Amino acid sequence: MRSTVWADRRQRWSFAGFPGIEVIAMRVLFSVSPGLDHLYPASGLAWGFRTAGHDVVVATSGVSTRAAAHAGFAVREVSPGVDFEAVFPRVGRPEERARAMREGGLAVATSLRTPEVILEKFSRVSDLMVEGTLRFAEAWQPDLIVYSRLQGAALVTARALGVPAVEHGFSFLREGTMPQRFLPHLKPVYERLGVPAELPDITAVHFAPQHMMRGEGEGWSMRSVPFHGGGTLPDWMATPRQRPRLCVTLGTTVPYGAGAGGLRSILNAAADVDAECVLSLGDNPGLEAIGRLPGNVRVVGRTPLSTLLTTCDAIIHHGGAGTTLAAAHAGVPQLAMPHGADSWINADIITGSGMGLSMEPTDVDSTVLKTLVHDADLRSSARTVAAELARLPGPDQMVPRLLRLTRRG
Repeated sequence: MRSTVWADRRQRWSFAGFPGIEVIAMRVLFSVSPGLDHLYPASGLAWGFRTAGHDVVVATSGVSTRAAAHAGFAVREVSPGVDFEAVFPRVGRPEERARAMREGGLAVATSLRTPEVILEKFSRVSDLMVEGTLRFAEAWQPDLIVYSRLQGAALVTARALGVPAVEHGFSFLREGTMPQRFLPHLKPVYERLGVPAELPDITAVHFAPQHMMRGEGEGWSMRSVPFHGGGTLPDWMATPRQRPRLCVTLGTTVPYGAGAGGLRSILNAAADVDAECVLSLGDNPGLEAIGRLPGNVRVVGRTPLSTLLTTCDAIIHHGGAGTTLAAAHAGVPQLAMPHGADSWINADIITGSGMGLSMEPTDVDSTVLKTLVHDADLRSSARTVAAELARLPGPDQMVPRLLRLTRRG
């Protein structure tokens, strides 16, 4: 039984020039799996709720706890001290892990479905997080729960409290039946907490136009706010460029799982291109697997990607959804080198829209890199896609629509 008295949350705001309008501040819980690629895509919507005057708390764990606090959100660590890497162990040599990632990614591209093994692993993650999430939610009494799409703890909590849930996508893969497929894996979690093993009311939010999405199902399209963490910009980003700039990155997951050795041929080819190559591999780049770098390659630590891209002419990346979308919003041509997960789907979107290329790292030579940096048609198509994405409703427009899902909306 929800115990919060609505009147306790009333705030008197001035709205549209009419002072004294009473508005009730809603409470929105963002329930996020422990991973930056799960947290960062949802940050724009969380900021949207805060900007509109509503209360937001992020319930998460692991690396996402500090990252959410650094992004300016109130955070509840729901499973302190838990080793989530034990659920996703690194097994075998980097080349073996790279091969396994590739096989899994090709399977996703064919089926357009999250594999059952991933649902099983995230049911274990959800089990580790559910008790802390539910207990906090029972105390805080949110009106709405927004969750990263594989966070089953949110589904259990929303069903227990009787509040609607919003599935926040983080890829171009649309799976309308995934909650139903996820439910059998989560059934023991429901039963352990005495919650009926049923799904709450769910609405899906996607961050691209429907024609760019792959798979089946319905949802609301929202403009993404690309975010990859904050950071202090280096001196070289505060001075005018002397020649074209090319960004090379593998995101946050690939270097951890497969290493960075696959970039060796790319960086060797960059030596013959009159451009500055910025190699952004985060805090643990694993450069020993790449070898000696050409003189025109600049290695950087974790740098806000969306801001870095405003200074770049093109980007080479692993095909991750967050990186693909950030580059699409920046309007820069892309070269995707799919590694795993949904990256073949993203690469197909890149080539199908004309905003870039897709190929194996060993097939990339200096001619390809020169085309990527200088081709006018690629740049024009990339800017066309950026303009289309900019026309989608932003978080500011999505917030009132989502709030109408609540009891007080």
